Amino acid sequence: MKIKKYIYELPEEEFYELVYSENLPAEVVNKKEGKVVFALYQELKKLKPLEIQEVKNDWEKWKENFKPVEVDDFVILPPWKRAVYIKPGMAFGTGLHPTTRLCIKALKRYLKKGMSVLDVGTGSGILAIVSKLLGASKVLGIDISEDAIRECKENAKLNKVRVNCLKAEPKDINETFDLVIANLEIKIFKDVLKDIKRKFRKVGIFSGLYKEEDLREFEKLSEMNFYEILEEENWYCVVVKK
Repeated sequence: MKIKKYIYELPEEEFYELVYSENLPAEVVNKKEGKVVFALYQELKKLKPLEIQEVKNDWEKWKENFKPVEVDDFVILPPWKRAVYIKPGMAFGTGLHPTTRLCIKALKRYLKKGMSVLDVGTGSGILAIVSKLLGASKVLGIDISEDAIRECKENAKLNKVRVNCLKAEPKDINETFDLVIANLEIKIFKDVLKDIKRKFRKVGIFSGLYKEEDLREFEKLSEMNFYEILEEENWYCVVVKK
């Protein structure tokens, strides 16, 4: 089935005012010279479209193209997007770094509802929070930084999820988990990986590996077979299964 796609153009300020005031699901096509070219799947009576296209009603592709829209201090999100709130602080982990994004992608693929999760080097707690939002039954975030633990607790509260945040190293944890995630530097993995390997029963997600040198070094260090390797901007995330 085909549907009509209406292409419009407005000055940037007028575009934001329009989508905010009328809560329109606009797809931004292009931005240039202070103007926004955008698409709607409904006709606006008060604007003349630049063109009208007939497109296949491909829901998944349409979802991919629909991006959040920022209007001053508001962010307009489609209903299938999930917000994670992180206060700016001293701990690493805002979601902007490629390794954080890779870890979230891996969590979406391998975390099954009801799993228990250990987040090693939790930082701001973003991966622990995402794990809980994805349906983890129990989540523990550990870090050696007191600032990180404080921020992990604050961000968990901000997102209204229950995450245990503890100042500890992997060797201090006596229990095991279905899934362990660790976004660390290779030099830290050299010290703690042997302890991390004992903590997961099903899935291990490891990131913070830069370029193939780190990847190969981690492979030798871990003595584990990689189930999947994810890459972005020369940063790597590996998934292992038991």
